[in-house]
Amino acid sequence: MKATLRKRLIDNGTRYSLRLDIYPPAPHPETGKSTRFINLGMSLHVNPKSSEARLENKETMALANAILAKTQLQLHAGRYDFMVSTKPVDFIPFYIKLGKSKNYSISQARSWINTLQNLKVLLKLQPDQPFYFSQIDKKLLEEFRSYLIDKYAINSANVLFANFRTALNYAYRHDLMKVKLTDHVKGIPQQRTKIIYLTLEELNLLYKAPCKKEIIKKAALFSALTGMRLSDIEAMTWEDIIIEATGPHIHFTQRKTKAVNYLPLSAQALKLLGKRSTGTIFPNLRVIHKCSESAYFKKWIAAAGIEKHVTFHTMRHTFATLQLLANTNIKTLSEMLGHADMKTTMIYAHVVNESRRVAADAITLDMEEDIKEEK
Repeated sequence: MKATLRKRLIDNGTRYSLRLDIYPPAPHPETGKSTRFINLGMSLHVNPKSSEARLENKETMALANAILAKTQLQLHAGRYDFMVSTKPVDFIPFYIKLGKSKNYSISQARSWINTLQNLKVLLKLQPDQPFYFSQIDKKLLEEFRSYLIDKYAINSANVLFANFRTALNYAYRHDLMKVKLTDHVKGIPQQRTKIIYLTLEELNLLYKAPCKKEIIKKAALFSALTGMRLSDIEAMTWEDIIIEATGPHIHFTQRKTKAVNYLPLSAQALKLLGKRSTGTIFPNLRVIHKCSESAYFKKWIAAAGIEKHVTFHTMRHTFATLQLLANTNIKTLSEMLGHADMKTTMIYAHVVNESRRVAADAITLDMEEDIKEEK
């Protein structure tokens, strides 16, 4: 059984309509009747004269060929559900349900919903107004991409647009969309941002500096010694700490990536936790800390005489950077940080290269005159 793309003149010969020719005819899954032609609802300009018309024809043919390829695969599998004219599906409840199914962290869930809110603003949708999958096309993706780039910093726009692309890819895989539109519109490239980290000397200053909330001080230093995120430290329990012959480990599921990590703990990291007990090790940490905006945290940094813009996440950057400066293998570091992609870890290699450049220039001689070349 084969599917072929056919053209048929319409609109007094000014346009072609596109349809699929199924041969031999296939049984319609609803009526059982043999069906040969499937209208795609697409059309082409006949003899396009403008560059816009030629581009439109090119893009339409690309989409039509994508549908043709997918239909051919379904025919080989003995599936004919592509013939069924389904009721329009509302994208909005689908998107919300998909977000909930991913069990995102609080920040990821907010980002997911923020994408939808921006899409509604772009489309000028009224409350409870549906937005159907059939309304999503290449032009909309390009408009949404430009809208986000104009409104947000590039890395924020990258995350928001990636959410939309994730939803569309999921919809395509589950046959809610006939075309994988994300193949035709590029994502928003992420821009490398400056990574702030603390030196070993600054970490020692922090260890010696007083903090009104000892729980914040211990948790932050623990992050600097392990590279763990605030969300993971907050959820950490004494049952996660395993003492083995090879040394102490923590066995936990990362809140951000949902990946399981088995992380060795140094003797100093274990000592920071204090006397072993039961239950949560740092209860109410996030509430006390308030995502690095806590006055306790800021005053502690200031008490150490550190003028950098330091947040709790700076401690994770510090761990990664200092490990590379100590010549830790980058693959090992990637595993310790729980990165799914080595490219994420490589951003720290860039920082270390800069640090070594500074170190190379740290020793200077008092040269009053140029050294003469030997003849």
